[in-house]
Amino acid sequence: MLKKQIDKLIKRYGLWRLMHISLAAVVILLACVCVLEFAIPIGQDIGRSELSSNVNISTDINSPEIFRPKAANSGDIAGVIRPNLFKAAGGLSDRPMADKTIERIKSSLKLQCIMEMGGKPVAYINIDGVGLKKCTVGDSVENLFTVLNINERSVEISIVEHKVTLGL
Repeated sequence: MLKKQIDKLIKRYGLWRLMHISLAAVVILLACVCVLEFAIPIGQDIGRSELSSNVNISTDINSPEIFRPKAANSGDIAGVIRPNLFKAAGGLSDRPMADKTIERIKSSLKLQCIMEMGGKPVAYINIDGVGLKKCTVGDSVENLFTVLNINERSVEISIVEHKVTLGL
């Protein structure tokens, strides 16, 4: 039956054209495989042997824990994590760009007033381009700074983990 179908296609299109079509189909299939190989993230490329060695499969199907991971030791974890993938955060005090960023943020802030509301000190800080913001101790404002302390005539804030004082 397959031979009849192939003979029918050869009579209709010719052998040479049929070979071109099959070659094009193979090339398209290989291109799709390559695209899918490059689309899979590196972190999810786990071999079956690693997966089976790290997981104990429960024999009871009704058990709430079908997969129970083994206790991982640091050697197993170190084998999975690629070296130099993450770098430790260094101090920002030695970096001139951090100082410029802190100064730029500080120059866009102006302490307007400090008052007591409900027994708690409240500071009103004007942020250029944003407007006046009401701040209490512990507030994080616009992802720019965090209020650490409100004194009688000044406010201590933290900009990128650096303490800065705004005064009246």
